[in-house]
Amino acid sequence: MRLTPVLLVFMLAAAPAAAQVFLGAEVGPDAFLRSEEGKMDTSGEDAFAWALASEVSSTTLAAVFESTAPEREALRYLRQGIYRQELTALVLMSEKTAVPFKKLAAELSREGSFRALAKKHKADAMALFAEGGKLKAEVEKLTPLFLVSVSTFAASPPSVSTAPAPAVIEKLEKDDEED
Repeated sequence: MRLTPVLLVFMLAAAPAAAQVFLGAEVGPDAFLRSEEGKMDTSGEDAFAWALASEVSSTTLAAVFESTAPEREALRYLRQGIYRQELTALVLMSEKTAVPFKKLAAELSREGSFRALAKKHKADAMALFAEGGKLKAEVEKLTPLFLVSVSTFAASPPSVSTAPAPAVIEKLEKDDEED
């Protein structure tokens, strides 16, 4: 008889513990206190677009995207849902077939697949996709170079606690006069 209340207490205590474990894995402790809205992290797409612009020649990108800011155009298409390898393959297809990228991107959704689009423009889909994969791999190697670090902007200039010695200032001024 005395065992029943103890088991009852343990059973009641088990439900909140399971809820805490579940919430702990899903939501941070300050999740319900935040006042700003959640934002999608697009820094990877932005960095990929800039890396693509640095990897492919500017004349090619200007001709393909018909724009003087090809990285913005590439970023726009990435945000519309074109995958990175599709983007690189479409850039190569546009370069080889002389069809503007804008037209190819619009036709891609109508045709339904990259293979059907390549067939329509008499291009080898498998070769373009393989070459696009190699280009994507090269661009992704450069992508970390274009990621913006928060610490870059948050870092303040170093503060100097002491002024330079007057002798150092005089020597620098003398060197400037001699030059």
